[in-house]
Amino acid sequence: MARRHCLSIDEARALYGEVVDSTHDFDHVMRVYRLAERIGQAEGADMPVLRTACLLHDIARADQETGRVPDHAAEGACRARDLLSARPPQFVDAVAHAIAAHRFRGDDVQPRTLEARILYDADKLDAIGAVGIARAFCYGAHQGQPLWGPPDADAHTPVKEFAVKLSKIKDMLFTETARAMAEERHHFMVQFFQRMAAEVSGQA
Repeated sequence: MARRHCLSIDEARALYGEVVDSTHDFDHVMRVYRLAERIGQAEGADMPVLRTACLLHDIARADQETGRVPDHAAEGACRARDLLSARPPQFVDAVAHAIAAHRFRGDDVQPRTLEARILYDADKLDAIGAVGIARAFCYGAHQGQPLWGPPDADAHTPVKEFAVKLSKIKDMLFTETARAMAEERHHFMVQFFQRMAAEVSGQA
């Protein structure tokens, strides 16, 4: 599909309003965009579809955080259809599907296309590694979570987030390129939380 169908970064940036959650701001969108560029080039994706889906994938995230919509992926797909209505229907359908299927807990819509799978993978890669750790602690602070606690504690902490969610991401990815990238990021997280446990306990 022609490059002219793509949404520009500046056009997309203007669609993201006030930041409610800095772990899902436009910086996150651009990290996902750059990861998807790398994965998409390696996997042979339709890059205009992929780039546009990446730029729009969280346009409804702020409304989910404030309770105005229940599912930012479904709502984002609807908004993308409206925004891209002048583009060819095949392009619009492909972008909307990728957005609708990118959510971590989105069991209703599974990514069927390569572009949807790459967006899913890129979004999840941004949740692990050094950036993933930073996001977990940033979100924890925003929610008033304790800095540290054992993974089996009742209180949710970044440590528990790693144990119940982040540690499983590397095994949930679709593309070979993303899975290879995830291995290193996962290893870094394991080392970080082991070191933090040692420091908290006074052993390091």
